[in-house]
Amino acid sequence: MRALQRFAVLCLILVLSAWLFYIGREHQVFLDNKTIEAGGQSFRALDFVRVSVAGKPPVELMPRDRDVMAAVGPRFTVKVELMDEFGEEVERVVEKEITPGFSGDMMLSLPLLAAGRDDFLLPPPTAALVREDREDSEKGEPPDAIFNGPDKEPPL
Repeated sequence: MRALQRFAVLCLILVLSAWLFYIGREHQVFLDNKTIEAGGQSFRALDFVRVSVAGKPPVELMPRDRDVMAAVGPRFTVKVELMDEFGEEVERVVEKEITPGFSGDMMLSLPLLAAGRDDFLLPPPTAALVREDREDSEKGEPPDAIFNGPDKEPPL
């Protein structure tokens, strides 16, 4: 009987720890405002935009900008404010609730999000660097060749 009670308490602790991990997980949200091709169409970078993640103060992004914000929890809201050409008045607001689950990092394409597309989630830049690093190692190049070029020495 005592062993059964200990087993039940152990299971309860494991379930509680998994739940606390899930609700307290921090997500790195990369905001990407670059021109992108999707579904055979080209979506131009937004001229001037303010983005708020999980109710935090907004960041301002210009074309070809990328920024990162942190969000905690199993779901959060992204608010994109499309500004006029002077950056003074809000022309349109797009809000989207995102449920990342157990994933840690994610990248949002702001032009796709503003266009109302569902494929605005992109692989984070760290995943792209790892993929390029693997491809370079298969070619026999050192990993620093990604940043320095194949003919330059890696930094010390």
